[in-house]
This record gives sequence, C-alpha cells and structure tokens, in this order.
Amino acid sequence: MLLCVILLALVRPLAISLKPCSLFSKTLRTRANIISTTSRYPSLRISASSPASSTETATAVSAVPSEMKAWVYGEYGGIDVIKFDSKVSVPEISEDQVLLKVVAAALNPVDGKRRQGKFKATDSPLPTVPGYDVAGIVVKVGSQVKNLKNGDEVYGNINEKALENPHQFGSLAEFTAVEEKLLALKPKNLDFSQAAGLPLAIQTAYEGLERTGLSAGKSVLVLGGAGGVGSLAIQGSQIRR
Repeated sequence: MLLCVILLALVRPLAISLKPCSLFSKTLRTRANIISTTSRYPSLRISASSPASSTETATAVSAVPSEMKAWVYGEYGGIDVIKFDSKVSVPEISEDQVLLKVVAAALNPVDGKRRQGKFKATDSPLPTVPGYDVAGIVVKVGSQVKNLKNGDEVYGNINEKALENPHQFGSLAEFTAVEEKLLALKPKNLDFSQAAGLPLAIQTAYEGLERTGLSAGKSVLVLGGAGGVGSLAIQGSQIRR
C-alpha cells in the first residue's frame, strides 16, 4: 500500500551528521511533552549567539540583566515593522516557567504571517518579539519547575498552540520565558543551532506520519524530502518499519 505524504519542506536540509533515524527517534523520546502540538510550518535556523562553552554556561546562569536586546514589532505589517531594540525588559517567569538564555533561535513561515496580522484575532498583545523555536541555557526556574535546573541546555517550541495566544515575547531575544513542559534537554550530539531548527519541523513531520496511519509493511512517498520537514519525515518513516 502506498501512502503519499505532502509535506511542505521549503528549507534546506538540516546540517546534522547522524546515522539514519537516530535523530528522529532520540528527539521523539526527549520531546514527548510537546510533540502533539499541531503545526504545518517548516523551520529555518538562525543563530542568536555563538555555541556556548561550559564557561559561558556558568556565566549565563550567574548574570541575568534587567534589560536585553531583541527584535520587536509594535504594529502589523511588512518586514520593515521589525526593529532592533537594545532596551527590552527581560521577561518575568511564572511558577511553571524557566528563563532561557537564548543561544540559537529559528524562524518559521508562521512568524511572518503573524507579523502581517493574519492571526491578530487570537494573537497576544503588541509589541511582539517574534520566534517560536529556541535552544538555550536555563538561567532561572519557577517555584513549580520540577525537572529542569539552572545550567541545563534545552530546546523546544515556546508556544503550545501556534495561533492561539502565542507568547508575546518570543525567541528572537537574548532571553525568553518558557513553560517547563514545552522544553526538553538538548541531546549532546546536537549543537544549539541544530536543536533550534527541530521543534516545529519535527512536529509537522510527526503529525503527517500519524495522520497517514503509517505502520510496518506500508510505504510512504515524501515530497520535498530534502527539506527540514521532509528529511525528518523520511527518518520517522524508517523507524516505523
């Protein structure tokens, strides 16, 4: 039986040197809390800063300023509405959140559509710091956080629902606040940029395979298999054989 999965994998392949399927299977194990989040948007990696060393990790934990640098837009519109601001207040965390020192972040098509105001009926208030996908270092934890601690290297999608009241302060900043349940420890064999490029892409690939009902003995055709979503869909289909 041939199942056809049309996945809009519009970005370049993820630059990860791993054995086939190891990335997808390990990520699914560590991303159990957020993998059910539905999304249709492949991700594009961008770096917020250089990969952190152990010394930089310790420094990040000990030094949390009151202000940070971030990309911000205060109105809906084209790309020109996004401005660089060096004096944005570092977000406060709630009891179930952690504060991340952002090392790498990712942009997705949903960020552009959100900036254009296509989802403003359910959007968070302006001004907005864009960015869904993130990888970084935990520098502060809320009182109800149980499984993460300062210094942990983590990654995830900061929004549980992409279009319903997404976070006002996203990942295109030096710091961002994220619910613990939306994060996972970064695998040691991934750098921060690689990890930041995974969350929405792998969720999209996973959802596509789930909806086809792919199981052992079935075949799948992945259109756009060289892109971020497509390459992960191929790995995901292999581990289901």
